[in-house]
Amino acid sequence: MSDTSNAIVIDLNSSNHSQPVAEGSQLIQRVAYENLLSKLSEDIKQAQDFAKAPPKHRNVDDDGYPLGSGLTYFIDGTRGAGKSTFLRYAYQHLGHQGKGERQDLYNDPKINRSVNVLPLMYLDPSRIESSEHVLLHILKRLKHLEKCCPDRSAAGEREQEVFRKSFKDLAGGLHVLSGSKSGLDDLDAELFLDHGLERAADSQRLRSKLHTVISSVCTMYGADALVLAIDDADTKAELAMEVLECLRKYLDSPQVVALVTGDLEMYSLLVQNHFQKDFASEDRGLNADRRKQQDRMVEHLEDQYLLKLFPIQRRVQLKTLHTLSERQTYSVITPGGASNPTLHSAVDQISTQGLRLRSKADKTLFREHVLKLPVRSVLQLLSSYFKLSESESAKTTDAASEALRATALSSLYRHDVDVESIAEGDLHATIEAAFNLSVRDGEPDTAVYLRPQSRDASLRSAYVSLAADVARLCENDPARAIIYMLVTAGSSNIFHLVAKKNGTASVGAENASELQKKIKQYLSVGRTDNALNWSWHATAALIGATKSKDLELRQGIVGVRTGKRGDARAFDDQLKEALNGKDSRAFPAIAFSQSGVKRSNNTQRYLSIFNTLGLIANLLELDVSSTPDLKKSISDQLNKVRNTPTVSLPNWSDLISSEGEDESESESERGGAPGDVEKAELSKESAERTALESLVSRVEQWLKLCEPLKKYFHPSAVLLGKIWNRLYFSLDNISSNMRATNETLESERCVKAMELFSWALINACLVEEVDYHHRDVGSAEGTINRSNPRSSGELVIRKFIRAADSKDIDVTPTIAPLTFMIASCPLLLGLIKDGQKGLAKDLTMQRFVQALGEKLNIETSAALNQDVMCDQQTWSIIGETTVTRSGGSPADTKAEAKPRTRPASKKAEQAKEN
Repeated sequence: MSDTSNAIVIDLNSSNHSQPVAEGSQLIQRVAYENLLSKLSEDIKQAQDFAKAPPKHRNVDDDGYPLGSGLTYFIDGTRGAGKSTFLRYAYQHLGHQGKGERQDLYNDPKINRSVNVLPLMYLDPSRIESSEHVLLHILKRLKHLEKCCPDRSAAGEREQEVFRKSFKDLAGGLHVLSGSKSGLDDLDAELFLDHGLERAADSQRLRSKLHTVISSVCTMYGADALVLAIDDADTKAELAMEVLECLRKYLDSPQVVALVTGDLEMYSLLVQNHFQKDFASEDRGLNADRRKQQDRMVEHLEDQYLLKLFPIQRRVQLKTLHTLSERQTYSVITPGGASNPTLHSAVDQISTQGLRLRSKADKTLFREHVLKLPVRSVLQLLSSYFKLSESESAKTTDAASEALRATALSSLYRHDVDVESIAEGDLHATIEAAFNLSVRDGEPDTAVYLRPQSRDASLRSAYVSLAADVARLCENDPARAIIYMLVTAGSSNIFHLVAKKNGTASVGAENASELQKKIKQYLSVGRTDNALNWSWHATAALIGATKSKDLELRQGIVGVRTGKRGDARAFDDQLKEALNGKDSRAFPAIAFSQSGVKRSNNTQRYLSIFNTLGLIANLLELDVSSTPDLKKSISDQLNKVRNTPTVSLPNWSDLISSEGEDESESESERGGAPGDVEKAELSKESAERTALESLVSRVEQWLKLCEPLKKYFHPSAVLLGKIWNRLYFSLDNISSNMRATNETLESERCVKAMELFSWALINACLVEEVDYHHRDVGSAEGTINRSNPRSSGELVIRKFIRAADSKDIDVTPTIAPLTFMIASCPLLLGLIKDGQKGLAKDLTMQRFVQALGEKLNIETSAALNQDVMCDQQTWSIIGETTVTRSGGSPADTKAEAKPRTRPASKKAEQAKEN
């Protein structure tokens, strides 16, 4: 790029008005103008050399200039590319180059400026009535120039007389041009011939007389040529061909510089349609081969017609700001003149302050998308954003979402997006739109990022608009962010899993659409609901999306036995025993990760990290300021899960397999154990109540701890999509590892799996927030180990407890606020066993919690202390719960027959952990 001293200045104060550009320093398409001026100078010189050529070099039957000698320049660009602004500037300034008038300070002195042209007319055919002929408006303007000619010398008077005589001779030709009937049908043959020959002569003389009139005007004003600007002719199809034919047949003189703007693709369609109509009345009776031949010839005619009228060397292509800004510096004057950033900086400000993007690659992608839009759209977008953002009534996220939504309105409507509800702040309307577009895009992993990467231009615009709304609606609101992440990204993942399993993707669009509708209904996509309800249904959906007969342990979900058939250890019994243990610190957090799934003839129990995450989202929605009611609200939320909510297995496309279902226990076989939605309720024993009250108090303290962290939370659609993908695939890998046959795992498989799922959730938030979470200027920069935990939490702990020689960034709550809110939650820490993690003796959960407290700058409290973790006794008791196989069978019958064992010592326990 060149230096900013020669930058082209874009004044956003006039972006919404049709004000002409006064100076070359403000002309966005300055390079195109310089090229036009250079071509025009060369073409006029060649025409003058031809006119001076001796007669032997010209045909004896030439009537003035040869046919097709016109200087017609086509200014090509899509709608909003800046064609009208460019045309107005060229029309006003071409005649002043080299004369000292309106001379641009930025003109290149190396270019020949010897262009002496006179503005004739700025014509917009779309404003002319269909009954009027375009040529009449041009003739009227020529007559006006003759009357206003300041040259009153004898030579000037003679030239005016030539003009008047030639102008009068145009009458006969114009009468023929009108297309009216000749009126000769009733005359006798001799009179018919005389009048017919006279009319034919008038028609043939029309071109030459018109050229004479034009030449007289040029002579009167001492100009080399007249400039005729024709704007937006292609917007009125019925006059477009008339304009083109007028240029081809009558205005093909080098003394007429015709500047025509339009979209060449549109002109191509108009010309092709014109020739197609000529054939339409004659194509009856043609066979298929002849019709193909006809279509081919029409395409050939259209191609050659446009090449003849608009030669390639006289076409000026208006570039997008993306291309232009790579070669020239552009600066922007914001509304009110508060700032004067470069164009790239102005667009980047929307991406960072509006969409909350952090990654350089994401900001570059957004900038490219915006700058490739039509120039009009870019200028109005920037103007709208800066006007709103500089006012006191709107946040930057509000300004960005409103400006981008207005820019992408047609794309949003095309994809049936509920624009009004989204504008009013309806998160679930935004979720439904993002889900629908992600499914339509067909990319299961990256579409939820809402990046403008699709091949479909309308999808790109819609993505960017929705990304701005996600940033706006989730700003400082982790609960909403989790809801969006789960319901949008999670549902999209489930859709592709189900479609793949059921073969819907290969069946056809109709079946895929029906499946999409069913999944939206089942997972409440688009309906006002909470994250916890989605988690219950997602757990059932993910379990139902597999045909494996292996352990029911996959994607963050563990199936556990509730009945006592054989030697199975039921989850409810183990939970009750743990509650009755004298060393129990609080109500086991694992109890709040459970939900039931109703099959055709039984109900099965599952522990799911999604249930825990959904419950966390529900808790984060509570109003911390309402202290008297806060504990009751927390208790209500916890009891929703403690009483084991049950949902039905989804019934889309016959996904339910009945194989093996007769092996699982029904609710009546649980020996009175709790779990049914209507009847199950934990006993109201004193110890149990105390444990629950203790947990409620810890959650209350945690919510108050999270409140100040929310102001640092600035999520983007990219960040939330990244967290989901890392979490999902990490859970899948852990589940695969935990399904392995291992004697050590048999006595702790379910609790060990849930602990690793918790580490996976913390790690997913941490890694992606470091790279993709927006933070204020001046914040610490750096990278972090992006590895995922698989068999131990040691890897994650080391990311928080940074070694002195580590090159990783020192993670703080301002860098990763969601991570610290999740990692400090008692419901998540309660899934992790207290004690040493890994081989290093100082790598303990106590040290981890201490590190969290130090970074949060708080003293040890009920919300964050060593007692929050799962104690050894509770871990051992609940760990003996039998994990089910698909169909309800025990995980390992032989293992179940073994007597219960407790770890012999701390050393043995550490061996298990490692």
